[in-house]
Parts: sequence; structure tokens; C-alpha cells
Amino acid sequence: MRTSYQLRTSIRILAAISFATLSSGLTTSPTAANEQSIAVSAQSAATKPTQAYKPYFVEFRSRAAASYGHMYVLYGQVNGQGEITKSDIAGLHPKGDANDCENCSLIPWTVGHVLFVPSETGASDGDLEEKYVSGRYRLMLDAAAYNKIAAYIRQKKAEKSLWNALVNNCVTFGNDIAGYMGLKTPAGANLMKPEAYIESLREMNGGKPQKALRFAAPSSSKPAAATPPAPSKQKKEPLANLSTSPAVEVSGATR
Repeated sequence: MRTSYQLRTSIRILAAISFATLSSGLTTSPTAANEQSIAVSAQSAATKPTQAYKPYFVEFRSRAAASYGHMYVLYGQVNGQGEITKSDIAGLHPKGDANDCENCSLIPWTVGHVLFVPSETGASDGDLEEKYVSGRYRLMLDAAAYNKIAAYIRQKKAEKSLWNALVNNCVTFGNDIAGYMGLKTPAGANLMKPEAYIESLREMNGGKPQKALRFAAPSSSKPAAATPPAPSKQKKEPLANLSTSPAVEVSGATR
């Protein structure tokens, strides 16, 4: 029969063994813990959804003109390199100042500072010239959002409301589109210069200065000939190569 001293000694030994076993089971090395953390992080990163690619854009623009300028909206689609593949322009301006006019008249614009005059809503003289752009604020969109906004812009273009320099002008036209998109817009837009409006619109919505988007090079639909035929006789060189986007001088009219 064990004595009380032997019993206490046995209890102490069993307790020490149990404590050592429990400690070794609960404690892991720093290396093992770190590897476990990395594995969890990798798993989280793999299951975390990536940000959706947004291949559509709406860009509010201002451009220089002979007086206080013009505002319009360039909108369309970009490719994987961020180059414009499809685009359209919407902007309110007096009739007779379209981009393809040969002798743009200042009469509607002049009269429009007093009366309401007929308008157009496509590209005006100078809109296609990047060198005249004085301000821009661009938003990238997914297909669902873009289709909804593009439909609204088409509706605005189809209305062709009368133009007036103080009441219904290029800035109010663009401001309506910005408001439809849910952007914060400055008060008194009808009296703001286009460049000042674009700057206010960008600042109010937390935007930063942006560089211009490049247009993608047009792809040729005709297959290249294996061996070009030799000309029967020498051709004269053209006097000048005309660009597909002819340079247009700044119109004297301001929208």
C-alpha cells in the first residue's frame, strides 16, 4: 500500500506529463502559423470577385471657340487597350453649324442670343479636333448602364429643342445628361462657360484630370494581295494627302 508521500509524488508526475502533452498539442511553430495564414489569404484572393471590366464611356467635353466655347458629350466603346472603337457626339448648337457645313452661318447663333432658334444635336464645327478640347470629365461604364444612358441621349438628340444662348444652350443640354446619370451638377449651369462647367462637374464628383482616349486604328476589310500587280504606266504623285478627319478651323460661332 502506497504512502501519502508516494501518492502525492505520483500525482505531481502525472500532472506534469499531462501539462507537457497539452502544451505541445496547442502550440505551433511561427513558421507553421505563417504558412497557414498565407494559405487562407490565397484562398480568399482566389474566391474574391475581380472588378468588372467597363468597356463603355461617356465623356463631357468643352472646347475652345472664338468667344466662350462649346460643350458636348462624346460617348462610345473602347477595346482592351483602352482605344475608342465606336463613338458618337451629342451637343446642342444652333442649326447651320454642323461639322460638315462648308459655309457655317453666324446668323442663327447671333439671333439666338435674343430669340429661340432652330438647333442641331450632332457634332458641330470643331468638335472632332482634339487640339481644341479645353476640358474633359470621363466616366467608364458597364453595358447595362451605358445602354440606358445612350438611350436617353438618343432621346435628347431626337427632341432638337430650340436653342437660346441664355436659357437652353449647350451647357444645359450636357447638364441634363449629367443629372440623368446621377452626377452632382453645379447650379446656374445655363450661365456658366463650358470650360468652367466641366471643371466644376469634375471637382463635384471627385474626378481627376484625364488624358485623351486614342482612337483605334481602322482595320481593313479587304484582304491583302499576295503580289501586287505592276502598274501599266507611271502614275503622278498626288499633290496632297487628305486626312480622313479634315482639320477644321475654330468656328467664329460660340454655342
